[in-house]
Amino acid sequence: MSMAYASTTLHLLISAPQDITEGDRAIIERSVSRWNFNYGRQFQLTVLPIWWGEHASAEFGEHPQDVINRQLLDDADLALAIFWTRLGTGSERALSGTAEEIERMAEAGKTVSVLHCARAVPGNSNLEQQIALRDYLASIKTKALVMSYANEAELISRVDNLLSRQATQFMAKVSDSKTGSPDQDLGVWPSVDFRERVETDQKGRVRTRRSHYIVLTNKGTSPARDISFSIDPDDGMILRGDSEDIEVLAPEGDIRFPLALSMGSPSKFNCTVKWTDPNGSARENVATLRPI
Repeated sequence: MSMAYASTTLHLLISAPQDITEGDRAIIERSVSRWNFNYGRQFQLTVLPIWWGEHASAEFGEHPQDVINRQLLDDADLALAIFWTRLGTGSERALSGTAEEIERMAEAGKTVSVLHCARAVPGNSNLEQQIALRDYLASIKTKALVMSYANEAELISRVDNLLSRQATQFMAKVSDSKTGSPDQDLGVWPSVDFRERVETDQKGRVRTRRSHYIVLTNKGTSPARDISFSIDPDDGMILRGDSEDIEVLAPEGDIRFPLALSMGSPSKFNCTVKWTDPNGSARENVATLRPI
C-alpha cells in the first residue's frame, strides 16, 4: 500500500548553543518524523528539521553566521531555539549566534519557539554563560513565550505542540485563501512529493532510497485543459519520463513527474504551470519548490 501524498514542505531550523546534547537533538528529529507520519497526510504538510552542523556547507570569505543565514536560516519557515546552560559565543553584531538567528527569524515574521532545558546544571558549567543566558531569557519574555522541559517526554510534547500549532495556522491561511475570493478558481498548482523504499545491497546492508516527483494538482472546481509546466533553473535536475502536455486534469486530480536529482541540483527552483480554463482563458501559477 502506497504511503505517498502531495504535501507542502516546511523547514524547521533547530538553533542551539554547543551545550545542547546530541540526544536532545535526536529526540527532536524523531518527534518531527513521528509527527510527519501521524499527521502529515491530514495537514498535507511535511516538516524537515535542519541545523547548521548537518545541512550547512563550508565556504571561505564570509562570516560563518552569514553563511548559515544564507544557506539555512533565510529559507527556513519556522525555528526552534533551545538553551540549557549557555547563551553562546557573542560577537560585535549579536549576543550569540542563536540570539541572532532568533531575532532574524522574528523580524521576518516567522514562528520562533524558545525552549529552556531545566535539567540539573553540570558542575563544570561556565557561570558567566549561565548569567548571560538568564539575562537574555528575561529580556525576551515580553516578546516570546519561553517554555521549559526537564525530560524526554516534555521535550517531545513541546515539539508536538509547536508543529500542530504551526500546521493549524497554515491550514487556516489556506482556508482563508479559498473562501476570501469565491469567484477566483485556484487552478493548477505544483508541489514536490517523494516516496521512500527500503533496499538491501549485495552485502546485506539496508538502504533507504527516496524518489522525488513534481506533482501538479488541480485545486480548482472545474477541469483544466492543455496543461504544461517548466522549471527554472533546471541545471542538474532533468525530468524523467513523459513530459508532454496534459490534455485534461479533473478537479482535485493530480499527476506526477519523476525528478532526477544530483549533487548539482538547485536547493530550490521556480515551477511555472500553464493551462486553459473553461472560459478559454490562458492561466498561469508560479511556485518556488524545494526538493530536499
